[in-house]
Amino acid sequence: MIDINQDFQKALNLQKEGKVKEAESIYINILKSDSNHVASLINLGLIEQGKGKLDEATQFYKYASSIEPDNTSLLYLLARLTQELNQFDEAIAYWNRLIKLKPDSALEYYGNIGNSFVQQGKFEEALKYFNKAIEISPKSFQAHQAIGNLLIRQQKLEAAKSEFTKALEINPSYKTAKIWLNLVDRLIKGDNLISFNYQGTPIKFEIIGKNLAVEIAHVSGNFYEIAELEFIRQNQQSSNIVVVDIGANTGNHSVYFAKIMQVAKVIPIEFHPEIIAALKRHISINQVSNVDLSKLGYAIDKNRGKSLIKEHPARDLFLTEIYDNVRNGEVAVVTLDELITEKIDLIKVDVQGKEIDALQGAKKLISNYQPDMIVEVAKSNIKDFRKFLEAVSYQTVKAFDQGRYVNFYIKHTN
Repeated sequence: MIDINQDFQKALNLQKEGKVKEAESIYINILKSDSNHVASLINLGLIEQGKGKLDEATQFYKYASSIEPDNTSLLYLLARLTQELNQFDEAIAYWNRLIKLKPDSALEYYGNIGNSFVQQGKFEEALKYFNKAIEISPKSFQAHQAIGNLLIRQQKLEAAKSEFTKALEINPSYKTAKIWLNLVDRLIKGDNLISFNYQGTPIKFEIIGKNLAVEIAHVSGNFYEIAELEFIRQNQQSSNIVVVDIGANTGNHSVYFAKIMQVAKVIPIEFHPEIIAALKRHISINQVSNVDLSKLGYAIDKNRGKSLIKEHPARDLFLTEIYDNVRNGEVAVVTLDELITEKIDLIKVDVQGKEIDALQGAKKLISNYQPDMIVEVAKSNIKDFRKFLEAVSYQTVKAFDQGRYVNFYIKHTN
């Protein structure tokens, strides 16, 4: 007969030391003796979550929660994980349970509920929860910031400006609100051209208030996802490379590849007409000539066909998708193998949850040229992504966790 407490402590120590397989084996043995050992279930869930096996992690947490339904640590794990998986209704239910059990922490929970409603496009519901946060904590500058962000999405710019101003009155050193106030001020004045220097190189982008995560980076004086871009630059030994930018959006990455890395050629791929127009303007105002615009107007998938544009409920252009299983539509859908026939050295993929399909349609290109890749992967797809890597003999070099998704820099294993 095993000593559960002693074995659990041993497993916990191993887990802390990074010896995950050994710890996992002990937790499983504990559960064979006591299937309701909540601490072991939680730690197995954490191990699975660390592997990117989020469905398995969720099942461990849910089973543990069925044993201890008022375990607030478990509910918090479930709320966070379901929110990251875009399971917003479920996440909201967990946050609401936490509010009842831990009312002293309601400020944080109200904020997360509000953010979940924003991602669903339910702005009025979101506003109710942000206002609840202010009711219990009138000096919550974060709540005023969140309301301002929401109001920009509704194109209520003067009201948004008021909220950012309130946030700064409460906390004058709150840098985030300063940047958002700058953004909304520019939109109100029609001062849409952003200029900044990146390592001595002048860069220009326009803002329209519909591409917020990207535009707020530009207003702050930098490229969006700069850590990933700098890592790509460090890992490319030569500038004489051809880059395919799938899901190019308005050209943040393409401009970096073309003007900062000065690659031989960038091939942006994008399907949304409004985004394509902005991308072309950004290529023009940055005066780069090493960008091939001939592949615009296409969406990438594992099969060819037609589809329709699916605008995101939160009204962010960079989150735009295409519908599945549409026989007719205005968007031409092709495989990357069909669209690109030349040698490629680097592929960037950002296709809002359809990354596995996009990669499946590029197997020939990947096999022939073994390009490095930077792939945005929805957390719900990480398990399938790892299977794909194994199938094409690629490995992860670095992962950038961005909340609801992870950017993986991957290389072929020679």
